[in-house]
Amino acid sequence: MRVNYGKFLKSKLIKRQKPDFKQISHQLQRSLKDLKTAEANLKIDLTWSLAIAYHSMIRAGKALMYSKGYLPTAKRSHKTIVEFTKLMLGDEYHTLVSKFNRMRRKRHDFIYDSKNHITHSEAESSLKTAKKLIDKIIDLVKQENPEKDLF
Repeated sequence: MRVNYGKFLKSKLIKRQKPDFKQISHQLQRSLKDLKTAEANLKIDLTWSLAIAYHSMIRAGKALMYSKGYLPTAKRSHKTIVEFTKLMLGDEYHTLVSKFNRMRRKRHDFIYDSKNHITHSEAESSLKTAKKLIDKIIDLVKQENPEKDLF
C-alpha cells in the first residue's frame, strides 16, 4: 500500500527518522503494560483507566509511526498520531480509529478540564478498543518487518 505522508510533512506535524527497532519494541512493550495498568485501575478510577488505555494506544501509534520512519513533532502530537494511524490502517479500521479519537477527546477533557464523566461500560469498552488497536499495530509492524525481533 502506497501512503502519502505529504500533508503531515508539509504541515510539520511529523519529521523523518530512521526506524529504531529497539525504540519501537520498547513502545509496544510499554503499551501492553499500560493496558494492564488501565485494566487494574478499573476498580479505582474509571476516568484514569480510560486515560491510561488511551495512552497505551498513543504508544502503539508512535511505534507504528517509528516503524515507517517518522515521528510526531510537538505540534498537535496526539491528534497527529491518531490521524497517522488512521491513514496507515485505512478505511477497514475506520470505526476503531474513530473510537481512538473519541478517547483522545475524553482524555483531553479529563486532563485539562478535570471532567470525570466516564461510566464503567465506557471504561471497559476503552480497554477493548485499546487491545484491538495495539494488537493490529503489533501485527502490522511484525508483518512489515519479519526479520526484526520485537519482543
